[in-house]
Amino acid sequence: MARIGLRYPCYKGAVKKGVIAKAIQADVAITMSDGKLYADDVLIENDNSFQSGNITLNIDDLSAEMQTEFLGHAKNATTEEITANVDDISPFVGIGFYGVKMKAGVRAYRALWFPKIKFAEPSDSLATKGQSLAFGTDSIVGEIYPDDAGDWKKEQTFVTEAEAKTYIEGKAGITV
Repeated sequence: MARIGLRYPCYKGAVKKGVIAKAIQADVAITMSDGKLYADDVLIENDNSFQSGNITLNIDDLSAEMQTEFLGHAKNATTEEITANVDDISPFVGIGFYGVKMKAGVRAYRALWFPKIKFAEPSDSLATKGQSLAFGTDSIVGEIYPDDAGDWKKEQTFVTEAEAKTYIEGKAGITV
């Protein structure tokens, strides 16, 4: 099935929830444990279970609000100045999004929800404009954790985009 889109990145924090920004790219990398038991010269048991994972979310803007929500930074309500302190602790958040996929000319909408993510301070890169314009966007990397039930991802495919969007809103607790 061909993947041809990414839309509607949302989050659910301890207090706030909402749309993160406009989605550009989401890369999910999962590491699975691989334990094998051999006896009598043959493989008799194999365990391939979730060990860890990370997600790199590339968005059009990492706003001041998202920096406070994802990184634990303080924002001055009057001046909008963000202060990053050595004692800041990134809180756990849930994030999700959906993408379009196509098989045999038929579109479907694959929604993904990661219930427990802890983001780290992103790298920053700025460049002079020069003769041609190149847009720079923000990426933020988060570590994927299993939640209290052991779930690290929830995924469902829908026939319509509205169903996928409703699914993500439901996971994030967003009421429209």
